[in-house]
Amino acid sequence: SSGINAEYGDLEGNMISKLKQECGFEYTSKLQKMYTDTHTSKDLNDRFHEFCSTPVPGFSVMVLSDGSWPYSRPSSEFNVPPELQVYHEKFAQFYDKQHNGRKLSWLYNYSKGELEWSRKPKMTHRFQCTMFQTSILLLFNHRDSYTFDEIHANTSIEHEKLDQFLKQLTSLNVLKSSSQSEGALTGSDTFNLNLDFSSRKIRINLALPLKAETKQETEQAHQSIREDRNLVIQACVVRIMKDRKQLKHSLLLAEVMQQLQNFQPSVPSIKKNIFVLIDKEYIDRVEGENDLYQYRA
Repeated sequence: SSGINAEYGDLEGNMISKLKQECGFEYTSKLQKMYTDTHTSKDLNDRFHEFCSTPVPGFSVMVLSDGSWPYSRPSSEFNVPPELQVYHEKFAQFYDKQHNGRKLSWLYNYSKGELEWSRKPKMTHRFQCTMFQTSILLLFNHRDSYTFDEIHANTSIEHEKLDQFLKQLTSLNVLKSSSQSEGALTGSDTFNLNLDFSSRKIRINLALPLKAETKQETEQAHQSIREDRNLVIQACVVRIMKDRKQLKHSLLLAEVMQQLQNFQPSVPSIKKNIFVLIDKEYIDRVEGENDLYQYRA
């Protein structure tokens, strides 16, 4: 397994190097940071497990560079479940010793875990959950039932999201709800574990995306694509100007459109990125010639 991972890691590194040669540093800078983060995090987790006096089975953390990944921070507070709090605090303590002065921002909205459900002999299931689902389900280790307000008080999940998570867990037959309404849940609505839950599967994925999350992720993906395409256009302009040294505006537009076959950039987007490169001092307007550009070595 480790040999296969190392092989894939080498292939990814080689691919980024080739992209850097073809498209330039700016186009691959985020990819390079993401690649570095994955390898650094593996080493960091190994050292964390050595740092702990007792084993921490199944606990791992990805430490990501701010601004390199298309992830957004959680929009509200969240109470880490007491069962996980000790590992959370221990890792923060370990990281502070390793990198004094750096601050960790926890992306609970992207964290996942696995819970073991064992209610009857020879009937064990493993639920793959989001961190928010995990925090809700772990409550039922302590009591048989909770109201909506009590779950909110324990987890601090914002009301709208909590409404969606509880409805989702109810629709998956993991929880039973006292609510008969199709509308928003109320503070007094009560939830119990479904002790009759059954499935032929051992591993069951509960971490299905919420509708609001799907829409947000789609918008983030579109924004990321736009940013990546801008970098591709800029890399193409620089490559052309480096080769031609001087070029008229209309000819530069035509050549960029001819070279970029993976997508068809619009004329306004090419113009916008030419202006960006002028600001970055990669190219200049030739003095006295409004439609002529020259490459700055």
